Amino acid sequence: MKATGIIVEYNPLHNGHIHHIKETKKQSECDVLIAVMSSHFTQRGEPTIVNKFTRTKWALSEGVDLVVELPFVLGVQNADRFAYNSVSLLDALLVKDIYFGSESDNISHLQKIANAIDSLNYQKKLKQYLNEGNSYPTASNNALKKILGDNNYHFPNDILGVQYIKAGQKLKSNIQFHTIKRIKSGYYEEINKDTDIQSASAIRKALQKNENIKHYTSDLVANDLKEKKHVFIDDFTVSLNTILARSKVEDLAQIHHVTEGLEHRFHLHTKYQSVSSFIDTIITKRYTISKLQRMIAFMLVGVTKDEMRKYHPSYIRILGMSPKGQQYLNTIKKDISLPLYTKIKEGLHPILDIELKVSKLYSIVSNEDIFKAEFKPVIQLVF
Repeated sequence: MKATGIIVEYNPLHNGHIHHIKETKKQSECDVLIAVMSSHFTQRGEPTIVNKFTRTKWALSEGVDLVVELPFVLGVQNADRFAYNSVSLLDALLVKDIYFGSESDNISHLQKIANAIDSLNYQKKLKQYLNEGNSYPTASNNALKKILGDNNYHFPNDILGVQYIKAGQKLKSNIQFHTIKRIKSGYYEEINKDTDIQSASAIRKALQKNENIKHYTSDLVANDLKEKKHVFIDDFTVSLNTILARSKVEDLAQIHHVTEGLEHRFHLHTKYQSVSSFIDTIITKRYTISKLQRMIAFMLVGVTKDEMRKYHPSYIRILGMSPKGQQYLNTIKKDISLPLYTKIKEGLHPILDIELKVSKLYSIVSNEDIFKAEFKPVIQLVF
């Protein structure tokens, strides 16, 4: 059976994602489609608008055959680590191809950028721009412009695409990478009522305003979003306030992602009405919103730098599967190099124990017992 992989968050799943799934299956002619999906926090450090089990159900309903969890500690990372961890899981599952959304839709250009990033010239110029006080994304884009001339590396899907390619190179994987053209809607745009394809960020903004989003998603997604409480980063304001109030500067300095003396800025700014306003107070040219959100996410969960040194893709957890997905697992299970988990329990793996902690935290703000759902059977396609 030919397996193709995609890397997703579905926060929430919308018509653009459905297009991506359909085009991937059409172009790859795969027998089974495998999605590695972020759990309850995204790569950029935001909580997902609904829980991972609901989003797994969405993925299966649109033709994904296996949904594999990208755990919190492996998913809430800079683009390079996020990509490496995601591609590692798909490589372990013996996928042949990975298809990702792309603004440029130019795989050869993205390959060229990936090669440039590995050069000494790039590293030298990157350091120069970082020393000038730029954020990492800005410094990286400026360095590449100097090396390659005009480029579109600042687009978020292309940035991740380059990192997927680099991850494949680092793993010495035989996976082939392909692009699916991102259509009609930009990543950061507000709702454009002239099209039925919107970005996930625009849909989340619309939901915060209690606007109708049913034209931009499937009926299943629209109904679930109507019924469930939406989770946003400001829902964790009380938790963050408690942590900052009880933590010493040296405690904050030990948290993963907290670097460059930011623990002092965090400790000084204790008067805020929401997590968003706290970020607005802390943010500078040097620190992106995503960087700060990732720091806050790890503060909420309490994962330290020392702990993170031990963590890497070391198991495969299945969140959901179709009959074809189950058949594929039965076919390859003797060839998979990582342990395969379809049932979990406390103490099974340190990364899973942190994932359970994340679910407890998420349960508090979502008004659902997500922690209890962790121990239920794998979600099966029943549509």
